[in-house]
Amino acid sequence: MVLSRLVPVLACLAVTAACGSDSPTGSGDGTEGGSQDDESGPANTDDAQDTGVDPSAADSTGATPEPENVPARNVRISRVEANSGVAVPIAADGEWVGGSGRNAPLPKGRDTAFRIYLDVEDDAWVSRELEARLTVTQPDGREAMYAERGEVSEDSSLTSLQSNILLGVVAEDIQPGATFQIELYEAGGDYQSLPEASGPPLAILAGPDQIGIEPTEQSMKVLLVPIDYSFGSCDAIPTLDEAGLQPYADAMFQQNPLETLEIQVGSPLVVNDLDLSGSNGFFGLLNRMVSYRAQLGVDPNVYVYGLFDNCGACIGEGGGCLLGVAPGTPGATQGEASQRAAIGVQFLSGSEVGIETFVHEIGHTQGRQHIQCPGAQSAGPDPSYPHADGGIGVWGFGVRDFSIRNASNHKDYMSYCSPTWVSDWQWSATFTRIKALTEWDQADMVPPPESTMLVGTMNTNTGESQWWTEPGVVAPGDALASASTVVLLDGDVEIHVSAADVDPWSEGPWVTVRANLPAQAMVATTAAFELRTPSRTVRFNKDAVRFDLAGSRRAP
Repeated sequence: MVLSRLVPVLACLAVTAACGSDSPTGSGDGTEGGSQDDESGPANTDDAQDTGVDPSAADSTGATPEPENVPARNVRISRVEANSGVAVPIAADGEWVGGSGRNAPLPKGRDTAFRIYLDVEDDAWVSRELEARLTVTQPDGREAMYAERGEVSEDSSLTSLQSNILLGVVAEDIQPGATFQIELYEAGGDYQSLPEASGPPLAILAGPDQIGIEPTEQSMKVLLVPIDYSFGSCDAIPTLDEAGLQPYADAMFQQNPLETLEIQVGSPLVVNDLDLSGSNGFFGLLNRMVSYRAQLGVDPNVYVYGLFDNCGACIGEGGGCLLGVAPGTPGATQGEASQRAAIGVQFLSGSEVGIETFVHEIGHTQGRQHIQCPGAQSAGPDPSYPHADGGIGVWGFGVRDFSIRNASNHKDYMSYCSPTWVSDWQWSATFTRIKALTEWDQADMVPPPESTMLVGTMNTNTGESQWWTEPGVVAPGDALASASTVVLLDGDVEIHVSAADVDPWSEGPWVTVRANLPAQAMVATTAAFELRTPSRTVRFNKDAVRFDLAGSRRAP
């Protein structure tokens, strides 16, 4: 990666739970495909700010005021969105929104904000408080009721939170099969002169329907490795005690569709022979981290991140400062485990740069490419990104900091612009990747074949490279450069030719190379290897390859 006040309306309310039976459960998750209205454009709000709301806390009085039970008059619910990271429509114009109308999945077990849009009868409308009541019903019949009041003076707007009513629902109620309904009631003001309503306006006229929570397990494992760095006059190591670790855990959890995040701190890696004020040392550190990940033998779904402090030196590259780098954009295979490693500058007090870099670089190791945004060039941007200028497309909500992210001024975290948040498009893509890697931990997961890969990192300008072996397989669909091959040589005789997966790093002239290693590679007569790419041939002797890293994997 290269560096080139909202109103506190999400008040947390006491939850009243009641046991019941014969409650509707519905069917289907309702999250496949579809798209949501673009919410970008002018807005009357500033950048993300703390709403001061925790969906599990009570209000200042310790109890929710009793509603008057008078159905709201001259108003209807036009739209409802559920947001545990990105806004997803779940009701519109009195009808439930199913899979074809949704832009992103809703993971289970996350605090979730419900945004309620209202349409008023303009000619007869009287500005006043209304109360929205949300009932969430679980498949076993357990009910939870949430209520929130808001001053309503006009139709709700996509670009103004003040025109909506917001409700916060706790994670334990966001479960697969849960249904919802929202009703509107009068909460005071001059409504008596308006015609009485036959019943409270409803989010879904036909009756409660599914929130659409996905049933899949969604978990990530991250190992943070502090770099114990000393070179020249710089001697520093990031502090990763509980307080130092929390910003990284919060940022990763908020911007990924996760139910759980396992984040650990590994033993420091001592580095005293690299100059981290220049790009050579910077890329050398990633080389070391990729190799270190292999030596650790961690599980293939563990993301390893090296955190360094180079005493504030700007690592110049292309007019900016290099802050982090990843060894490619791996797919969802166990054989690409070596590329789930990255490095980045530490988080500094008062600056979000290190945290944004962490989310960005781990994003690369989740297979995500750069996103183009105005005024900031990035290597290999994804041409399929759907939102103009790298925008996030919909409003975001932080489930740890309880802050709202404005769709009109935030950019996707895989871009080089700021401020950043996750887009609905990125959220959907990482949901699929997280689901796949989480499944590797399940008891019935088929273990990978007993096989060995040759893995290396290479500078495409100079040919400088390092090579080692790892357990795993390069799957047929992995190869990004099918014209590249690895050749085993016995003198002048070619023993075997294997297609190589050559994946460019997120920055710089380096690539990661993987190739299946046949049994012939182990025989004494194999003298050397050649990597043949369309641009060059690199020869390296067998004794330059470390064959000692193919042992069993272990947890960090």
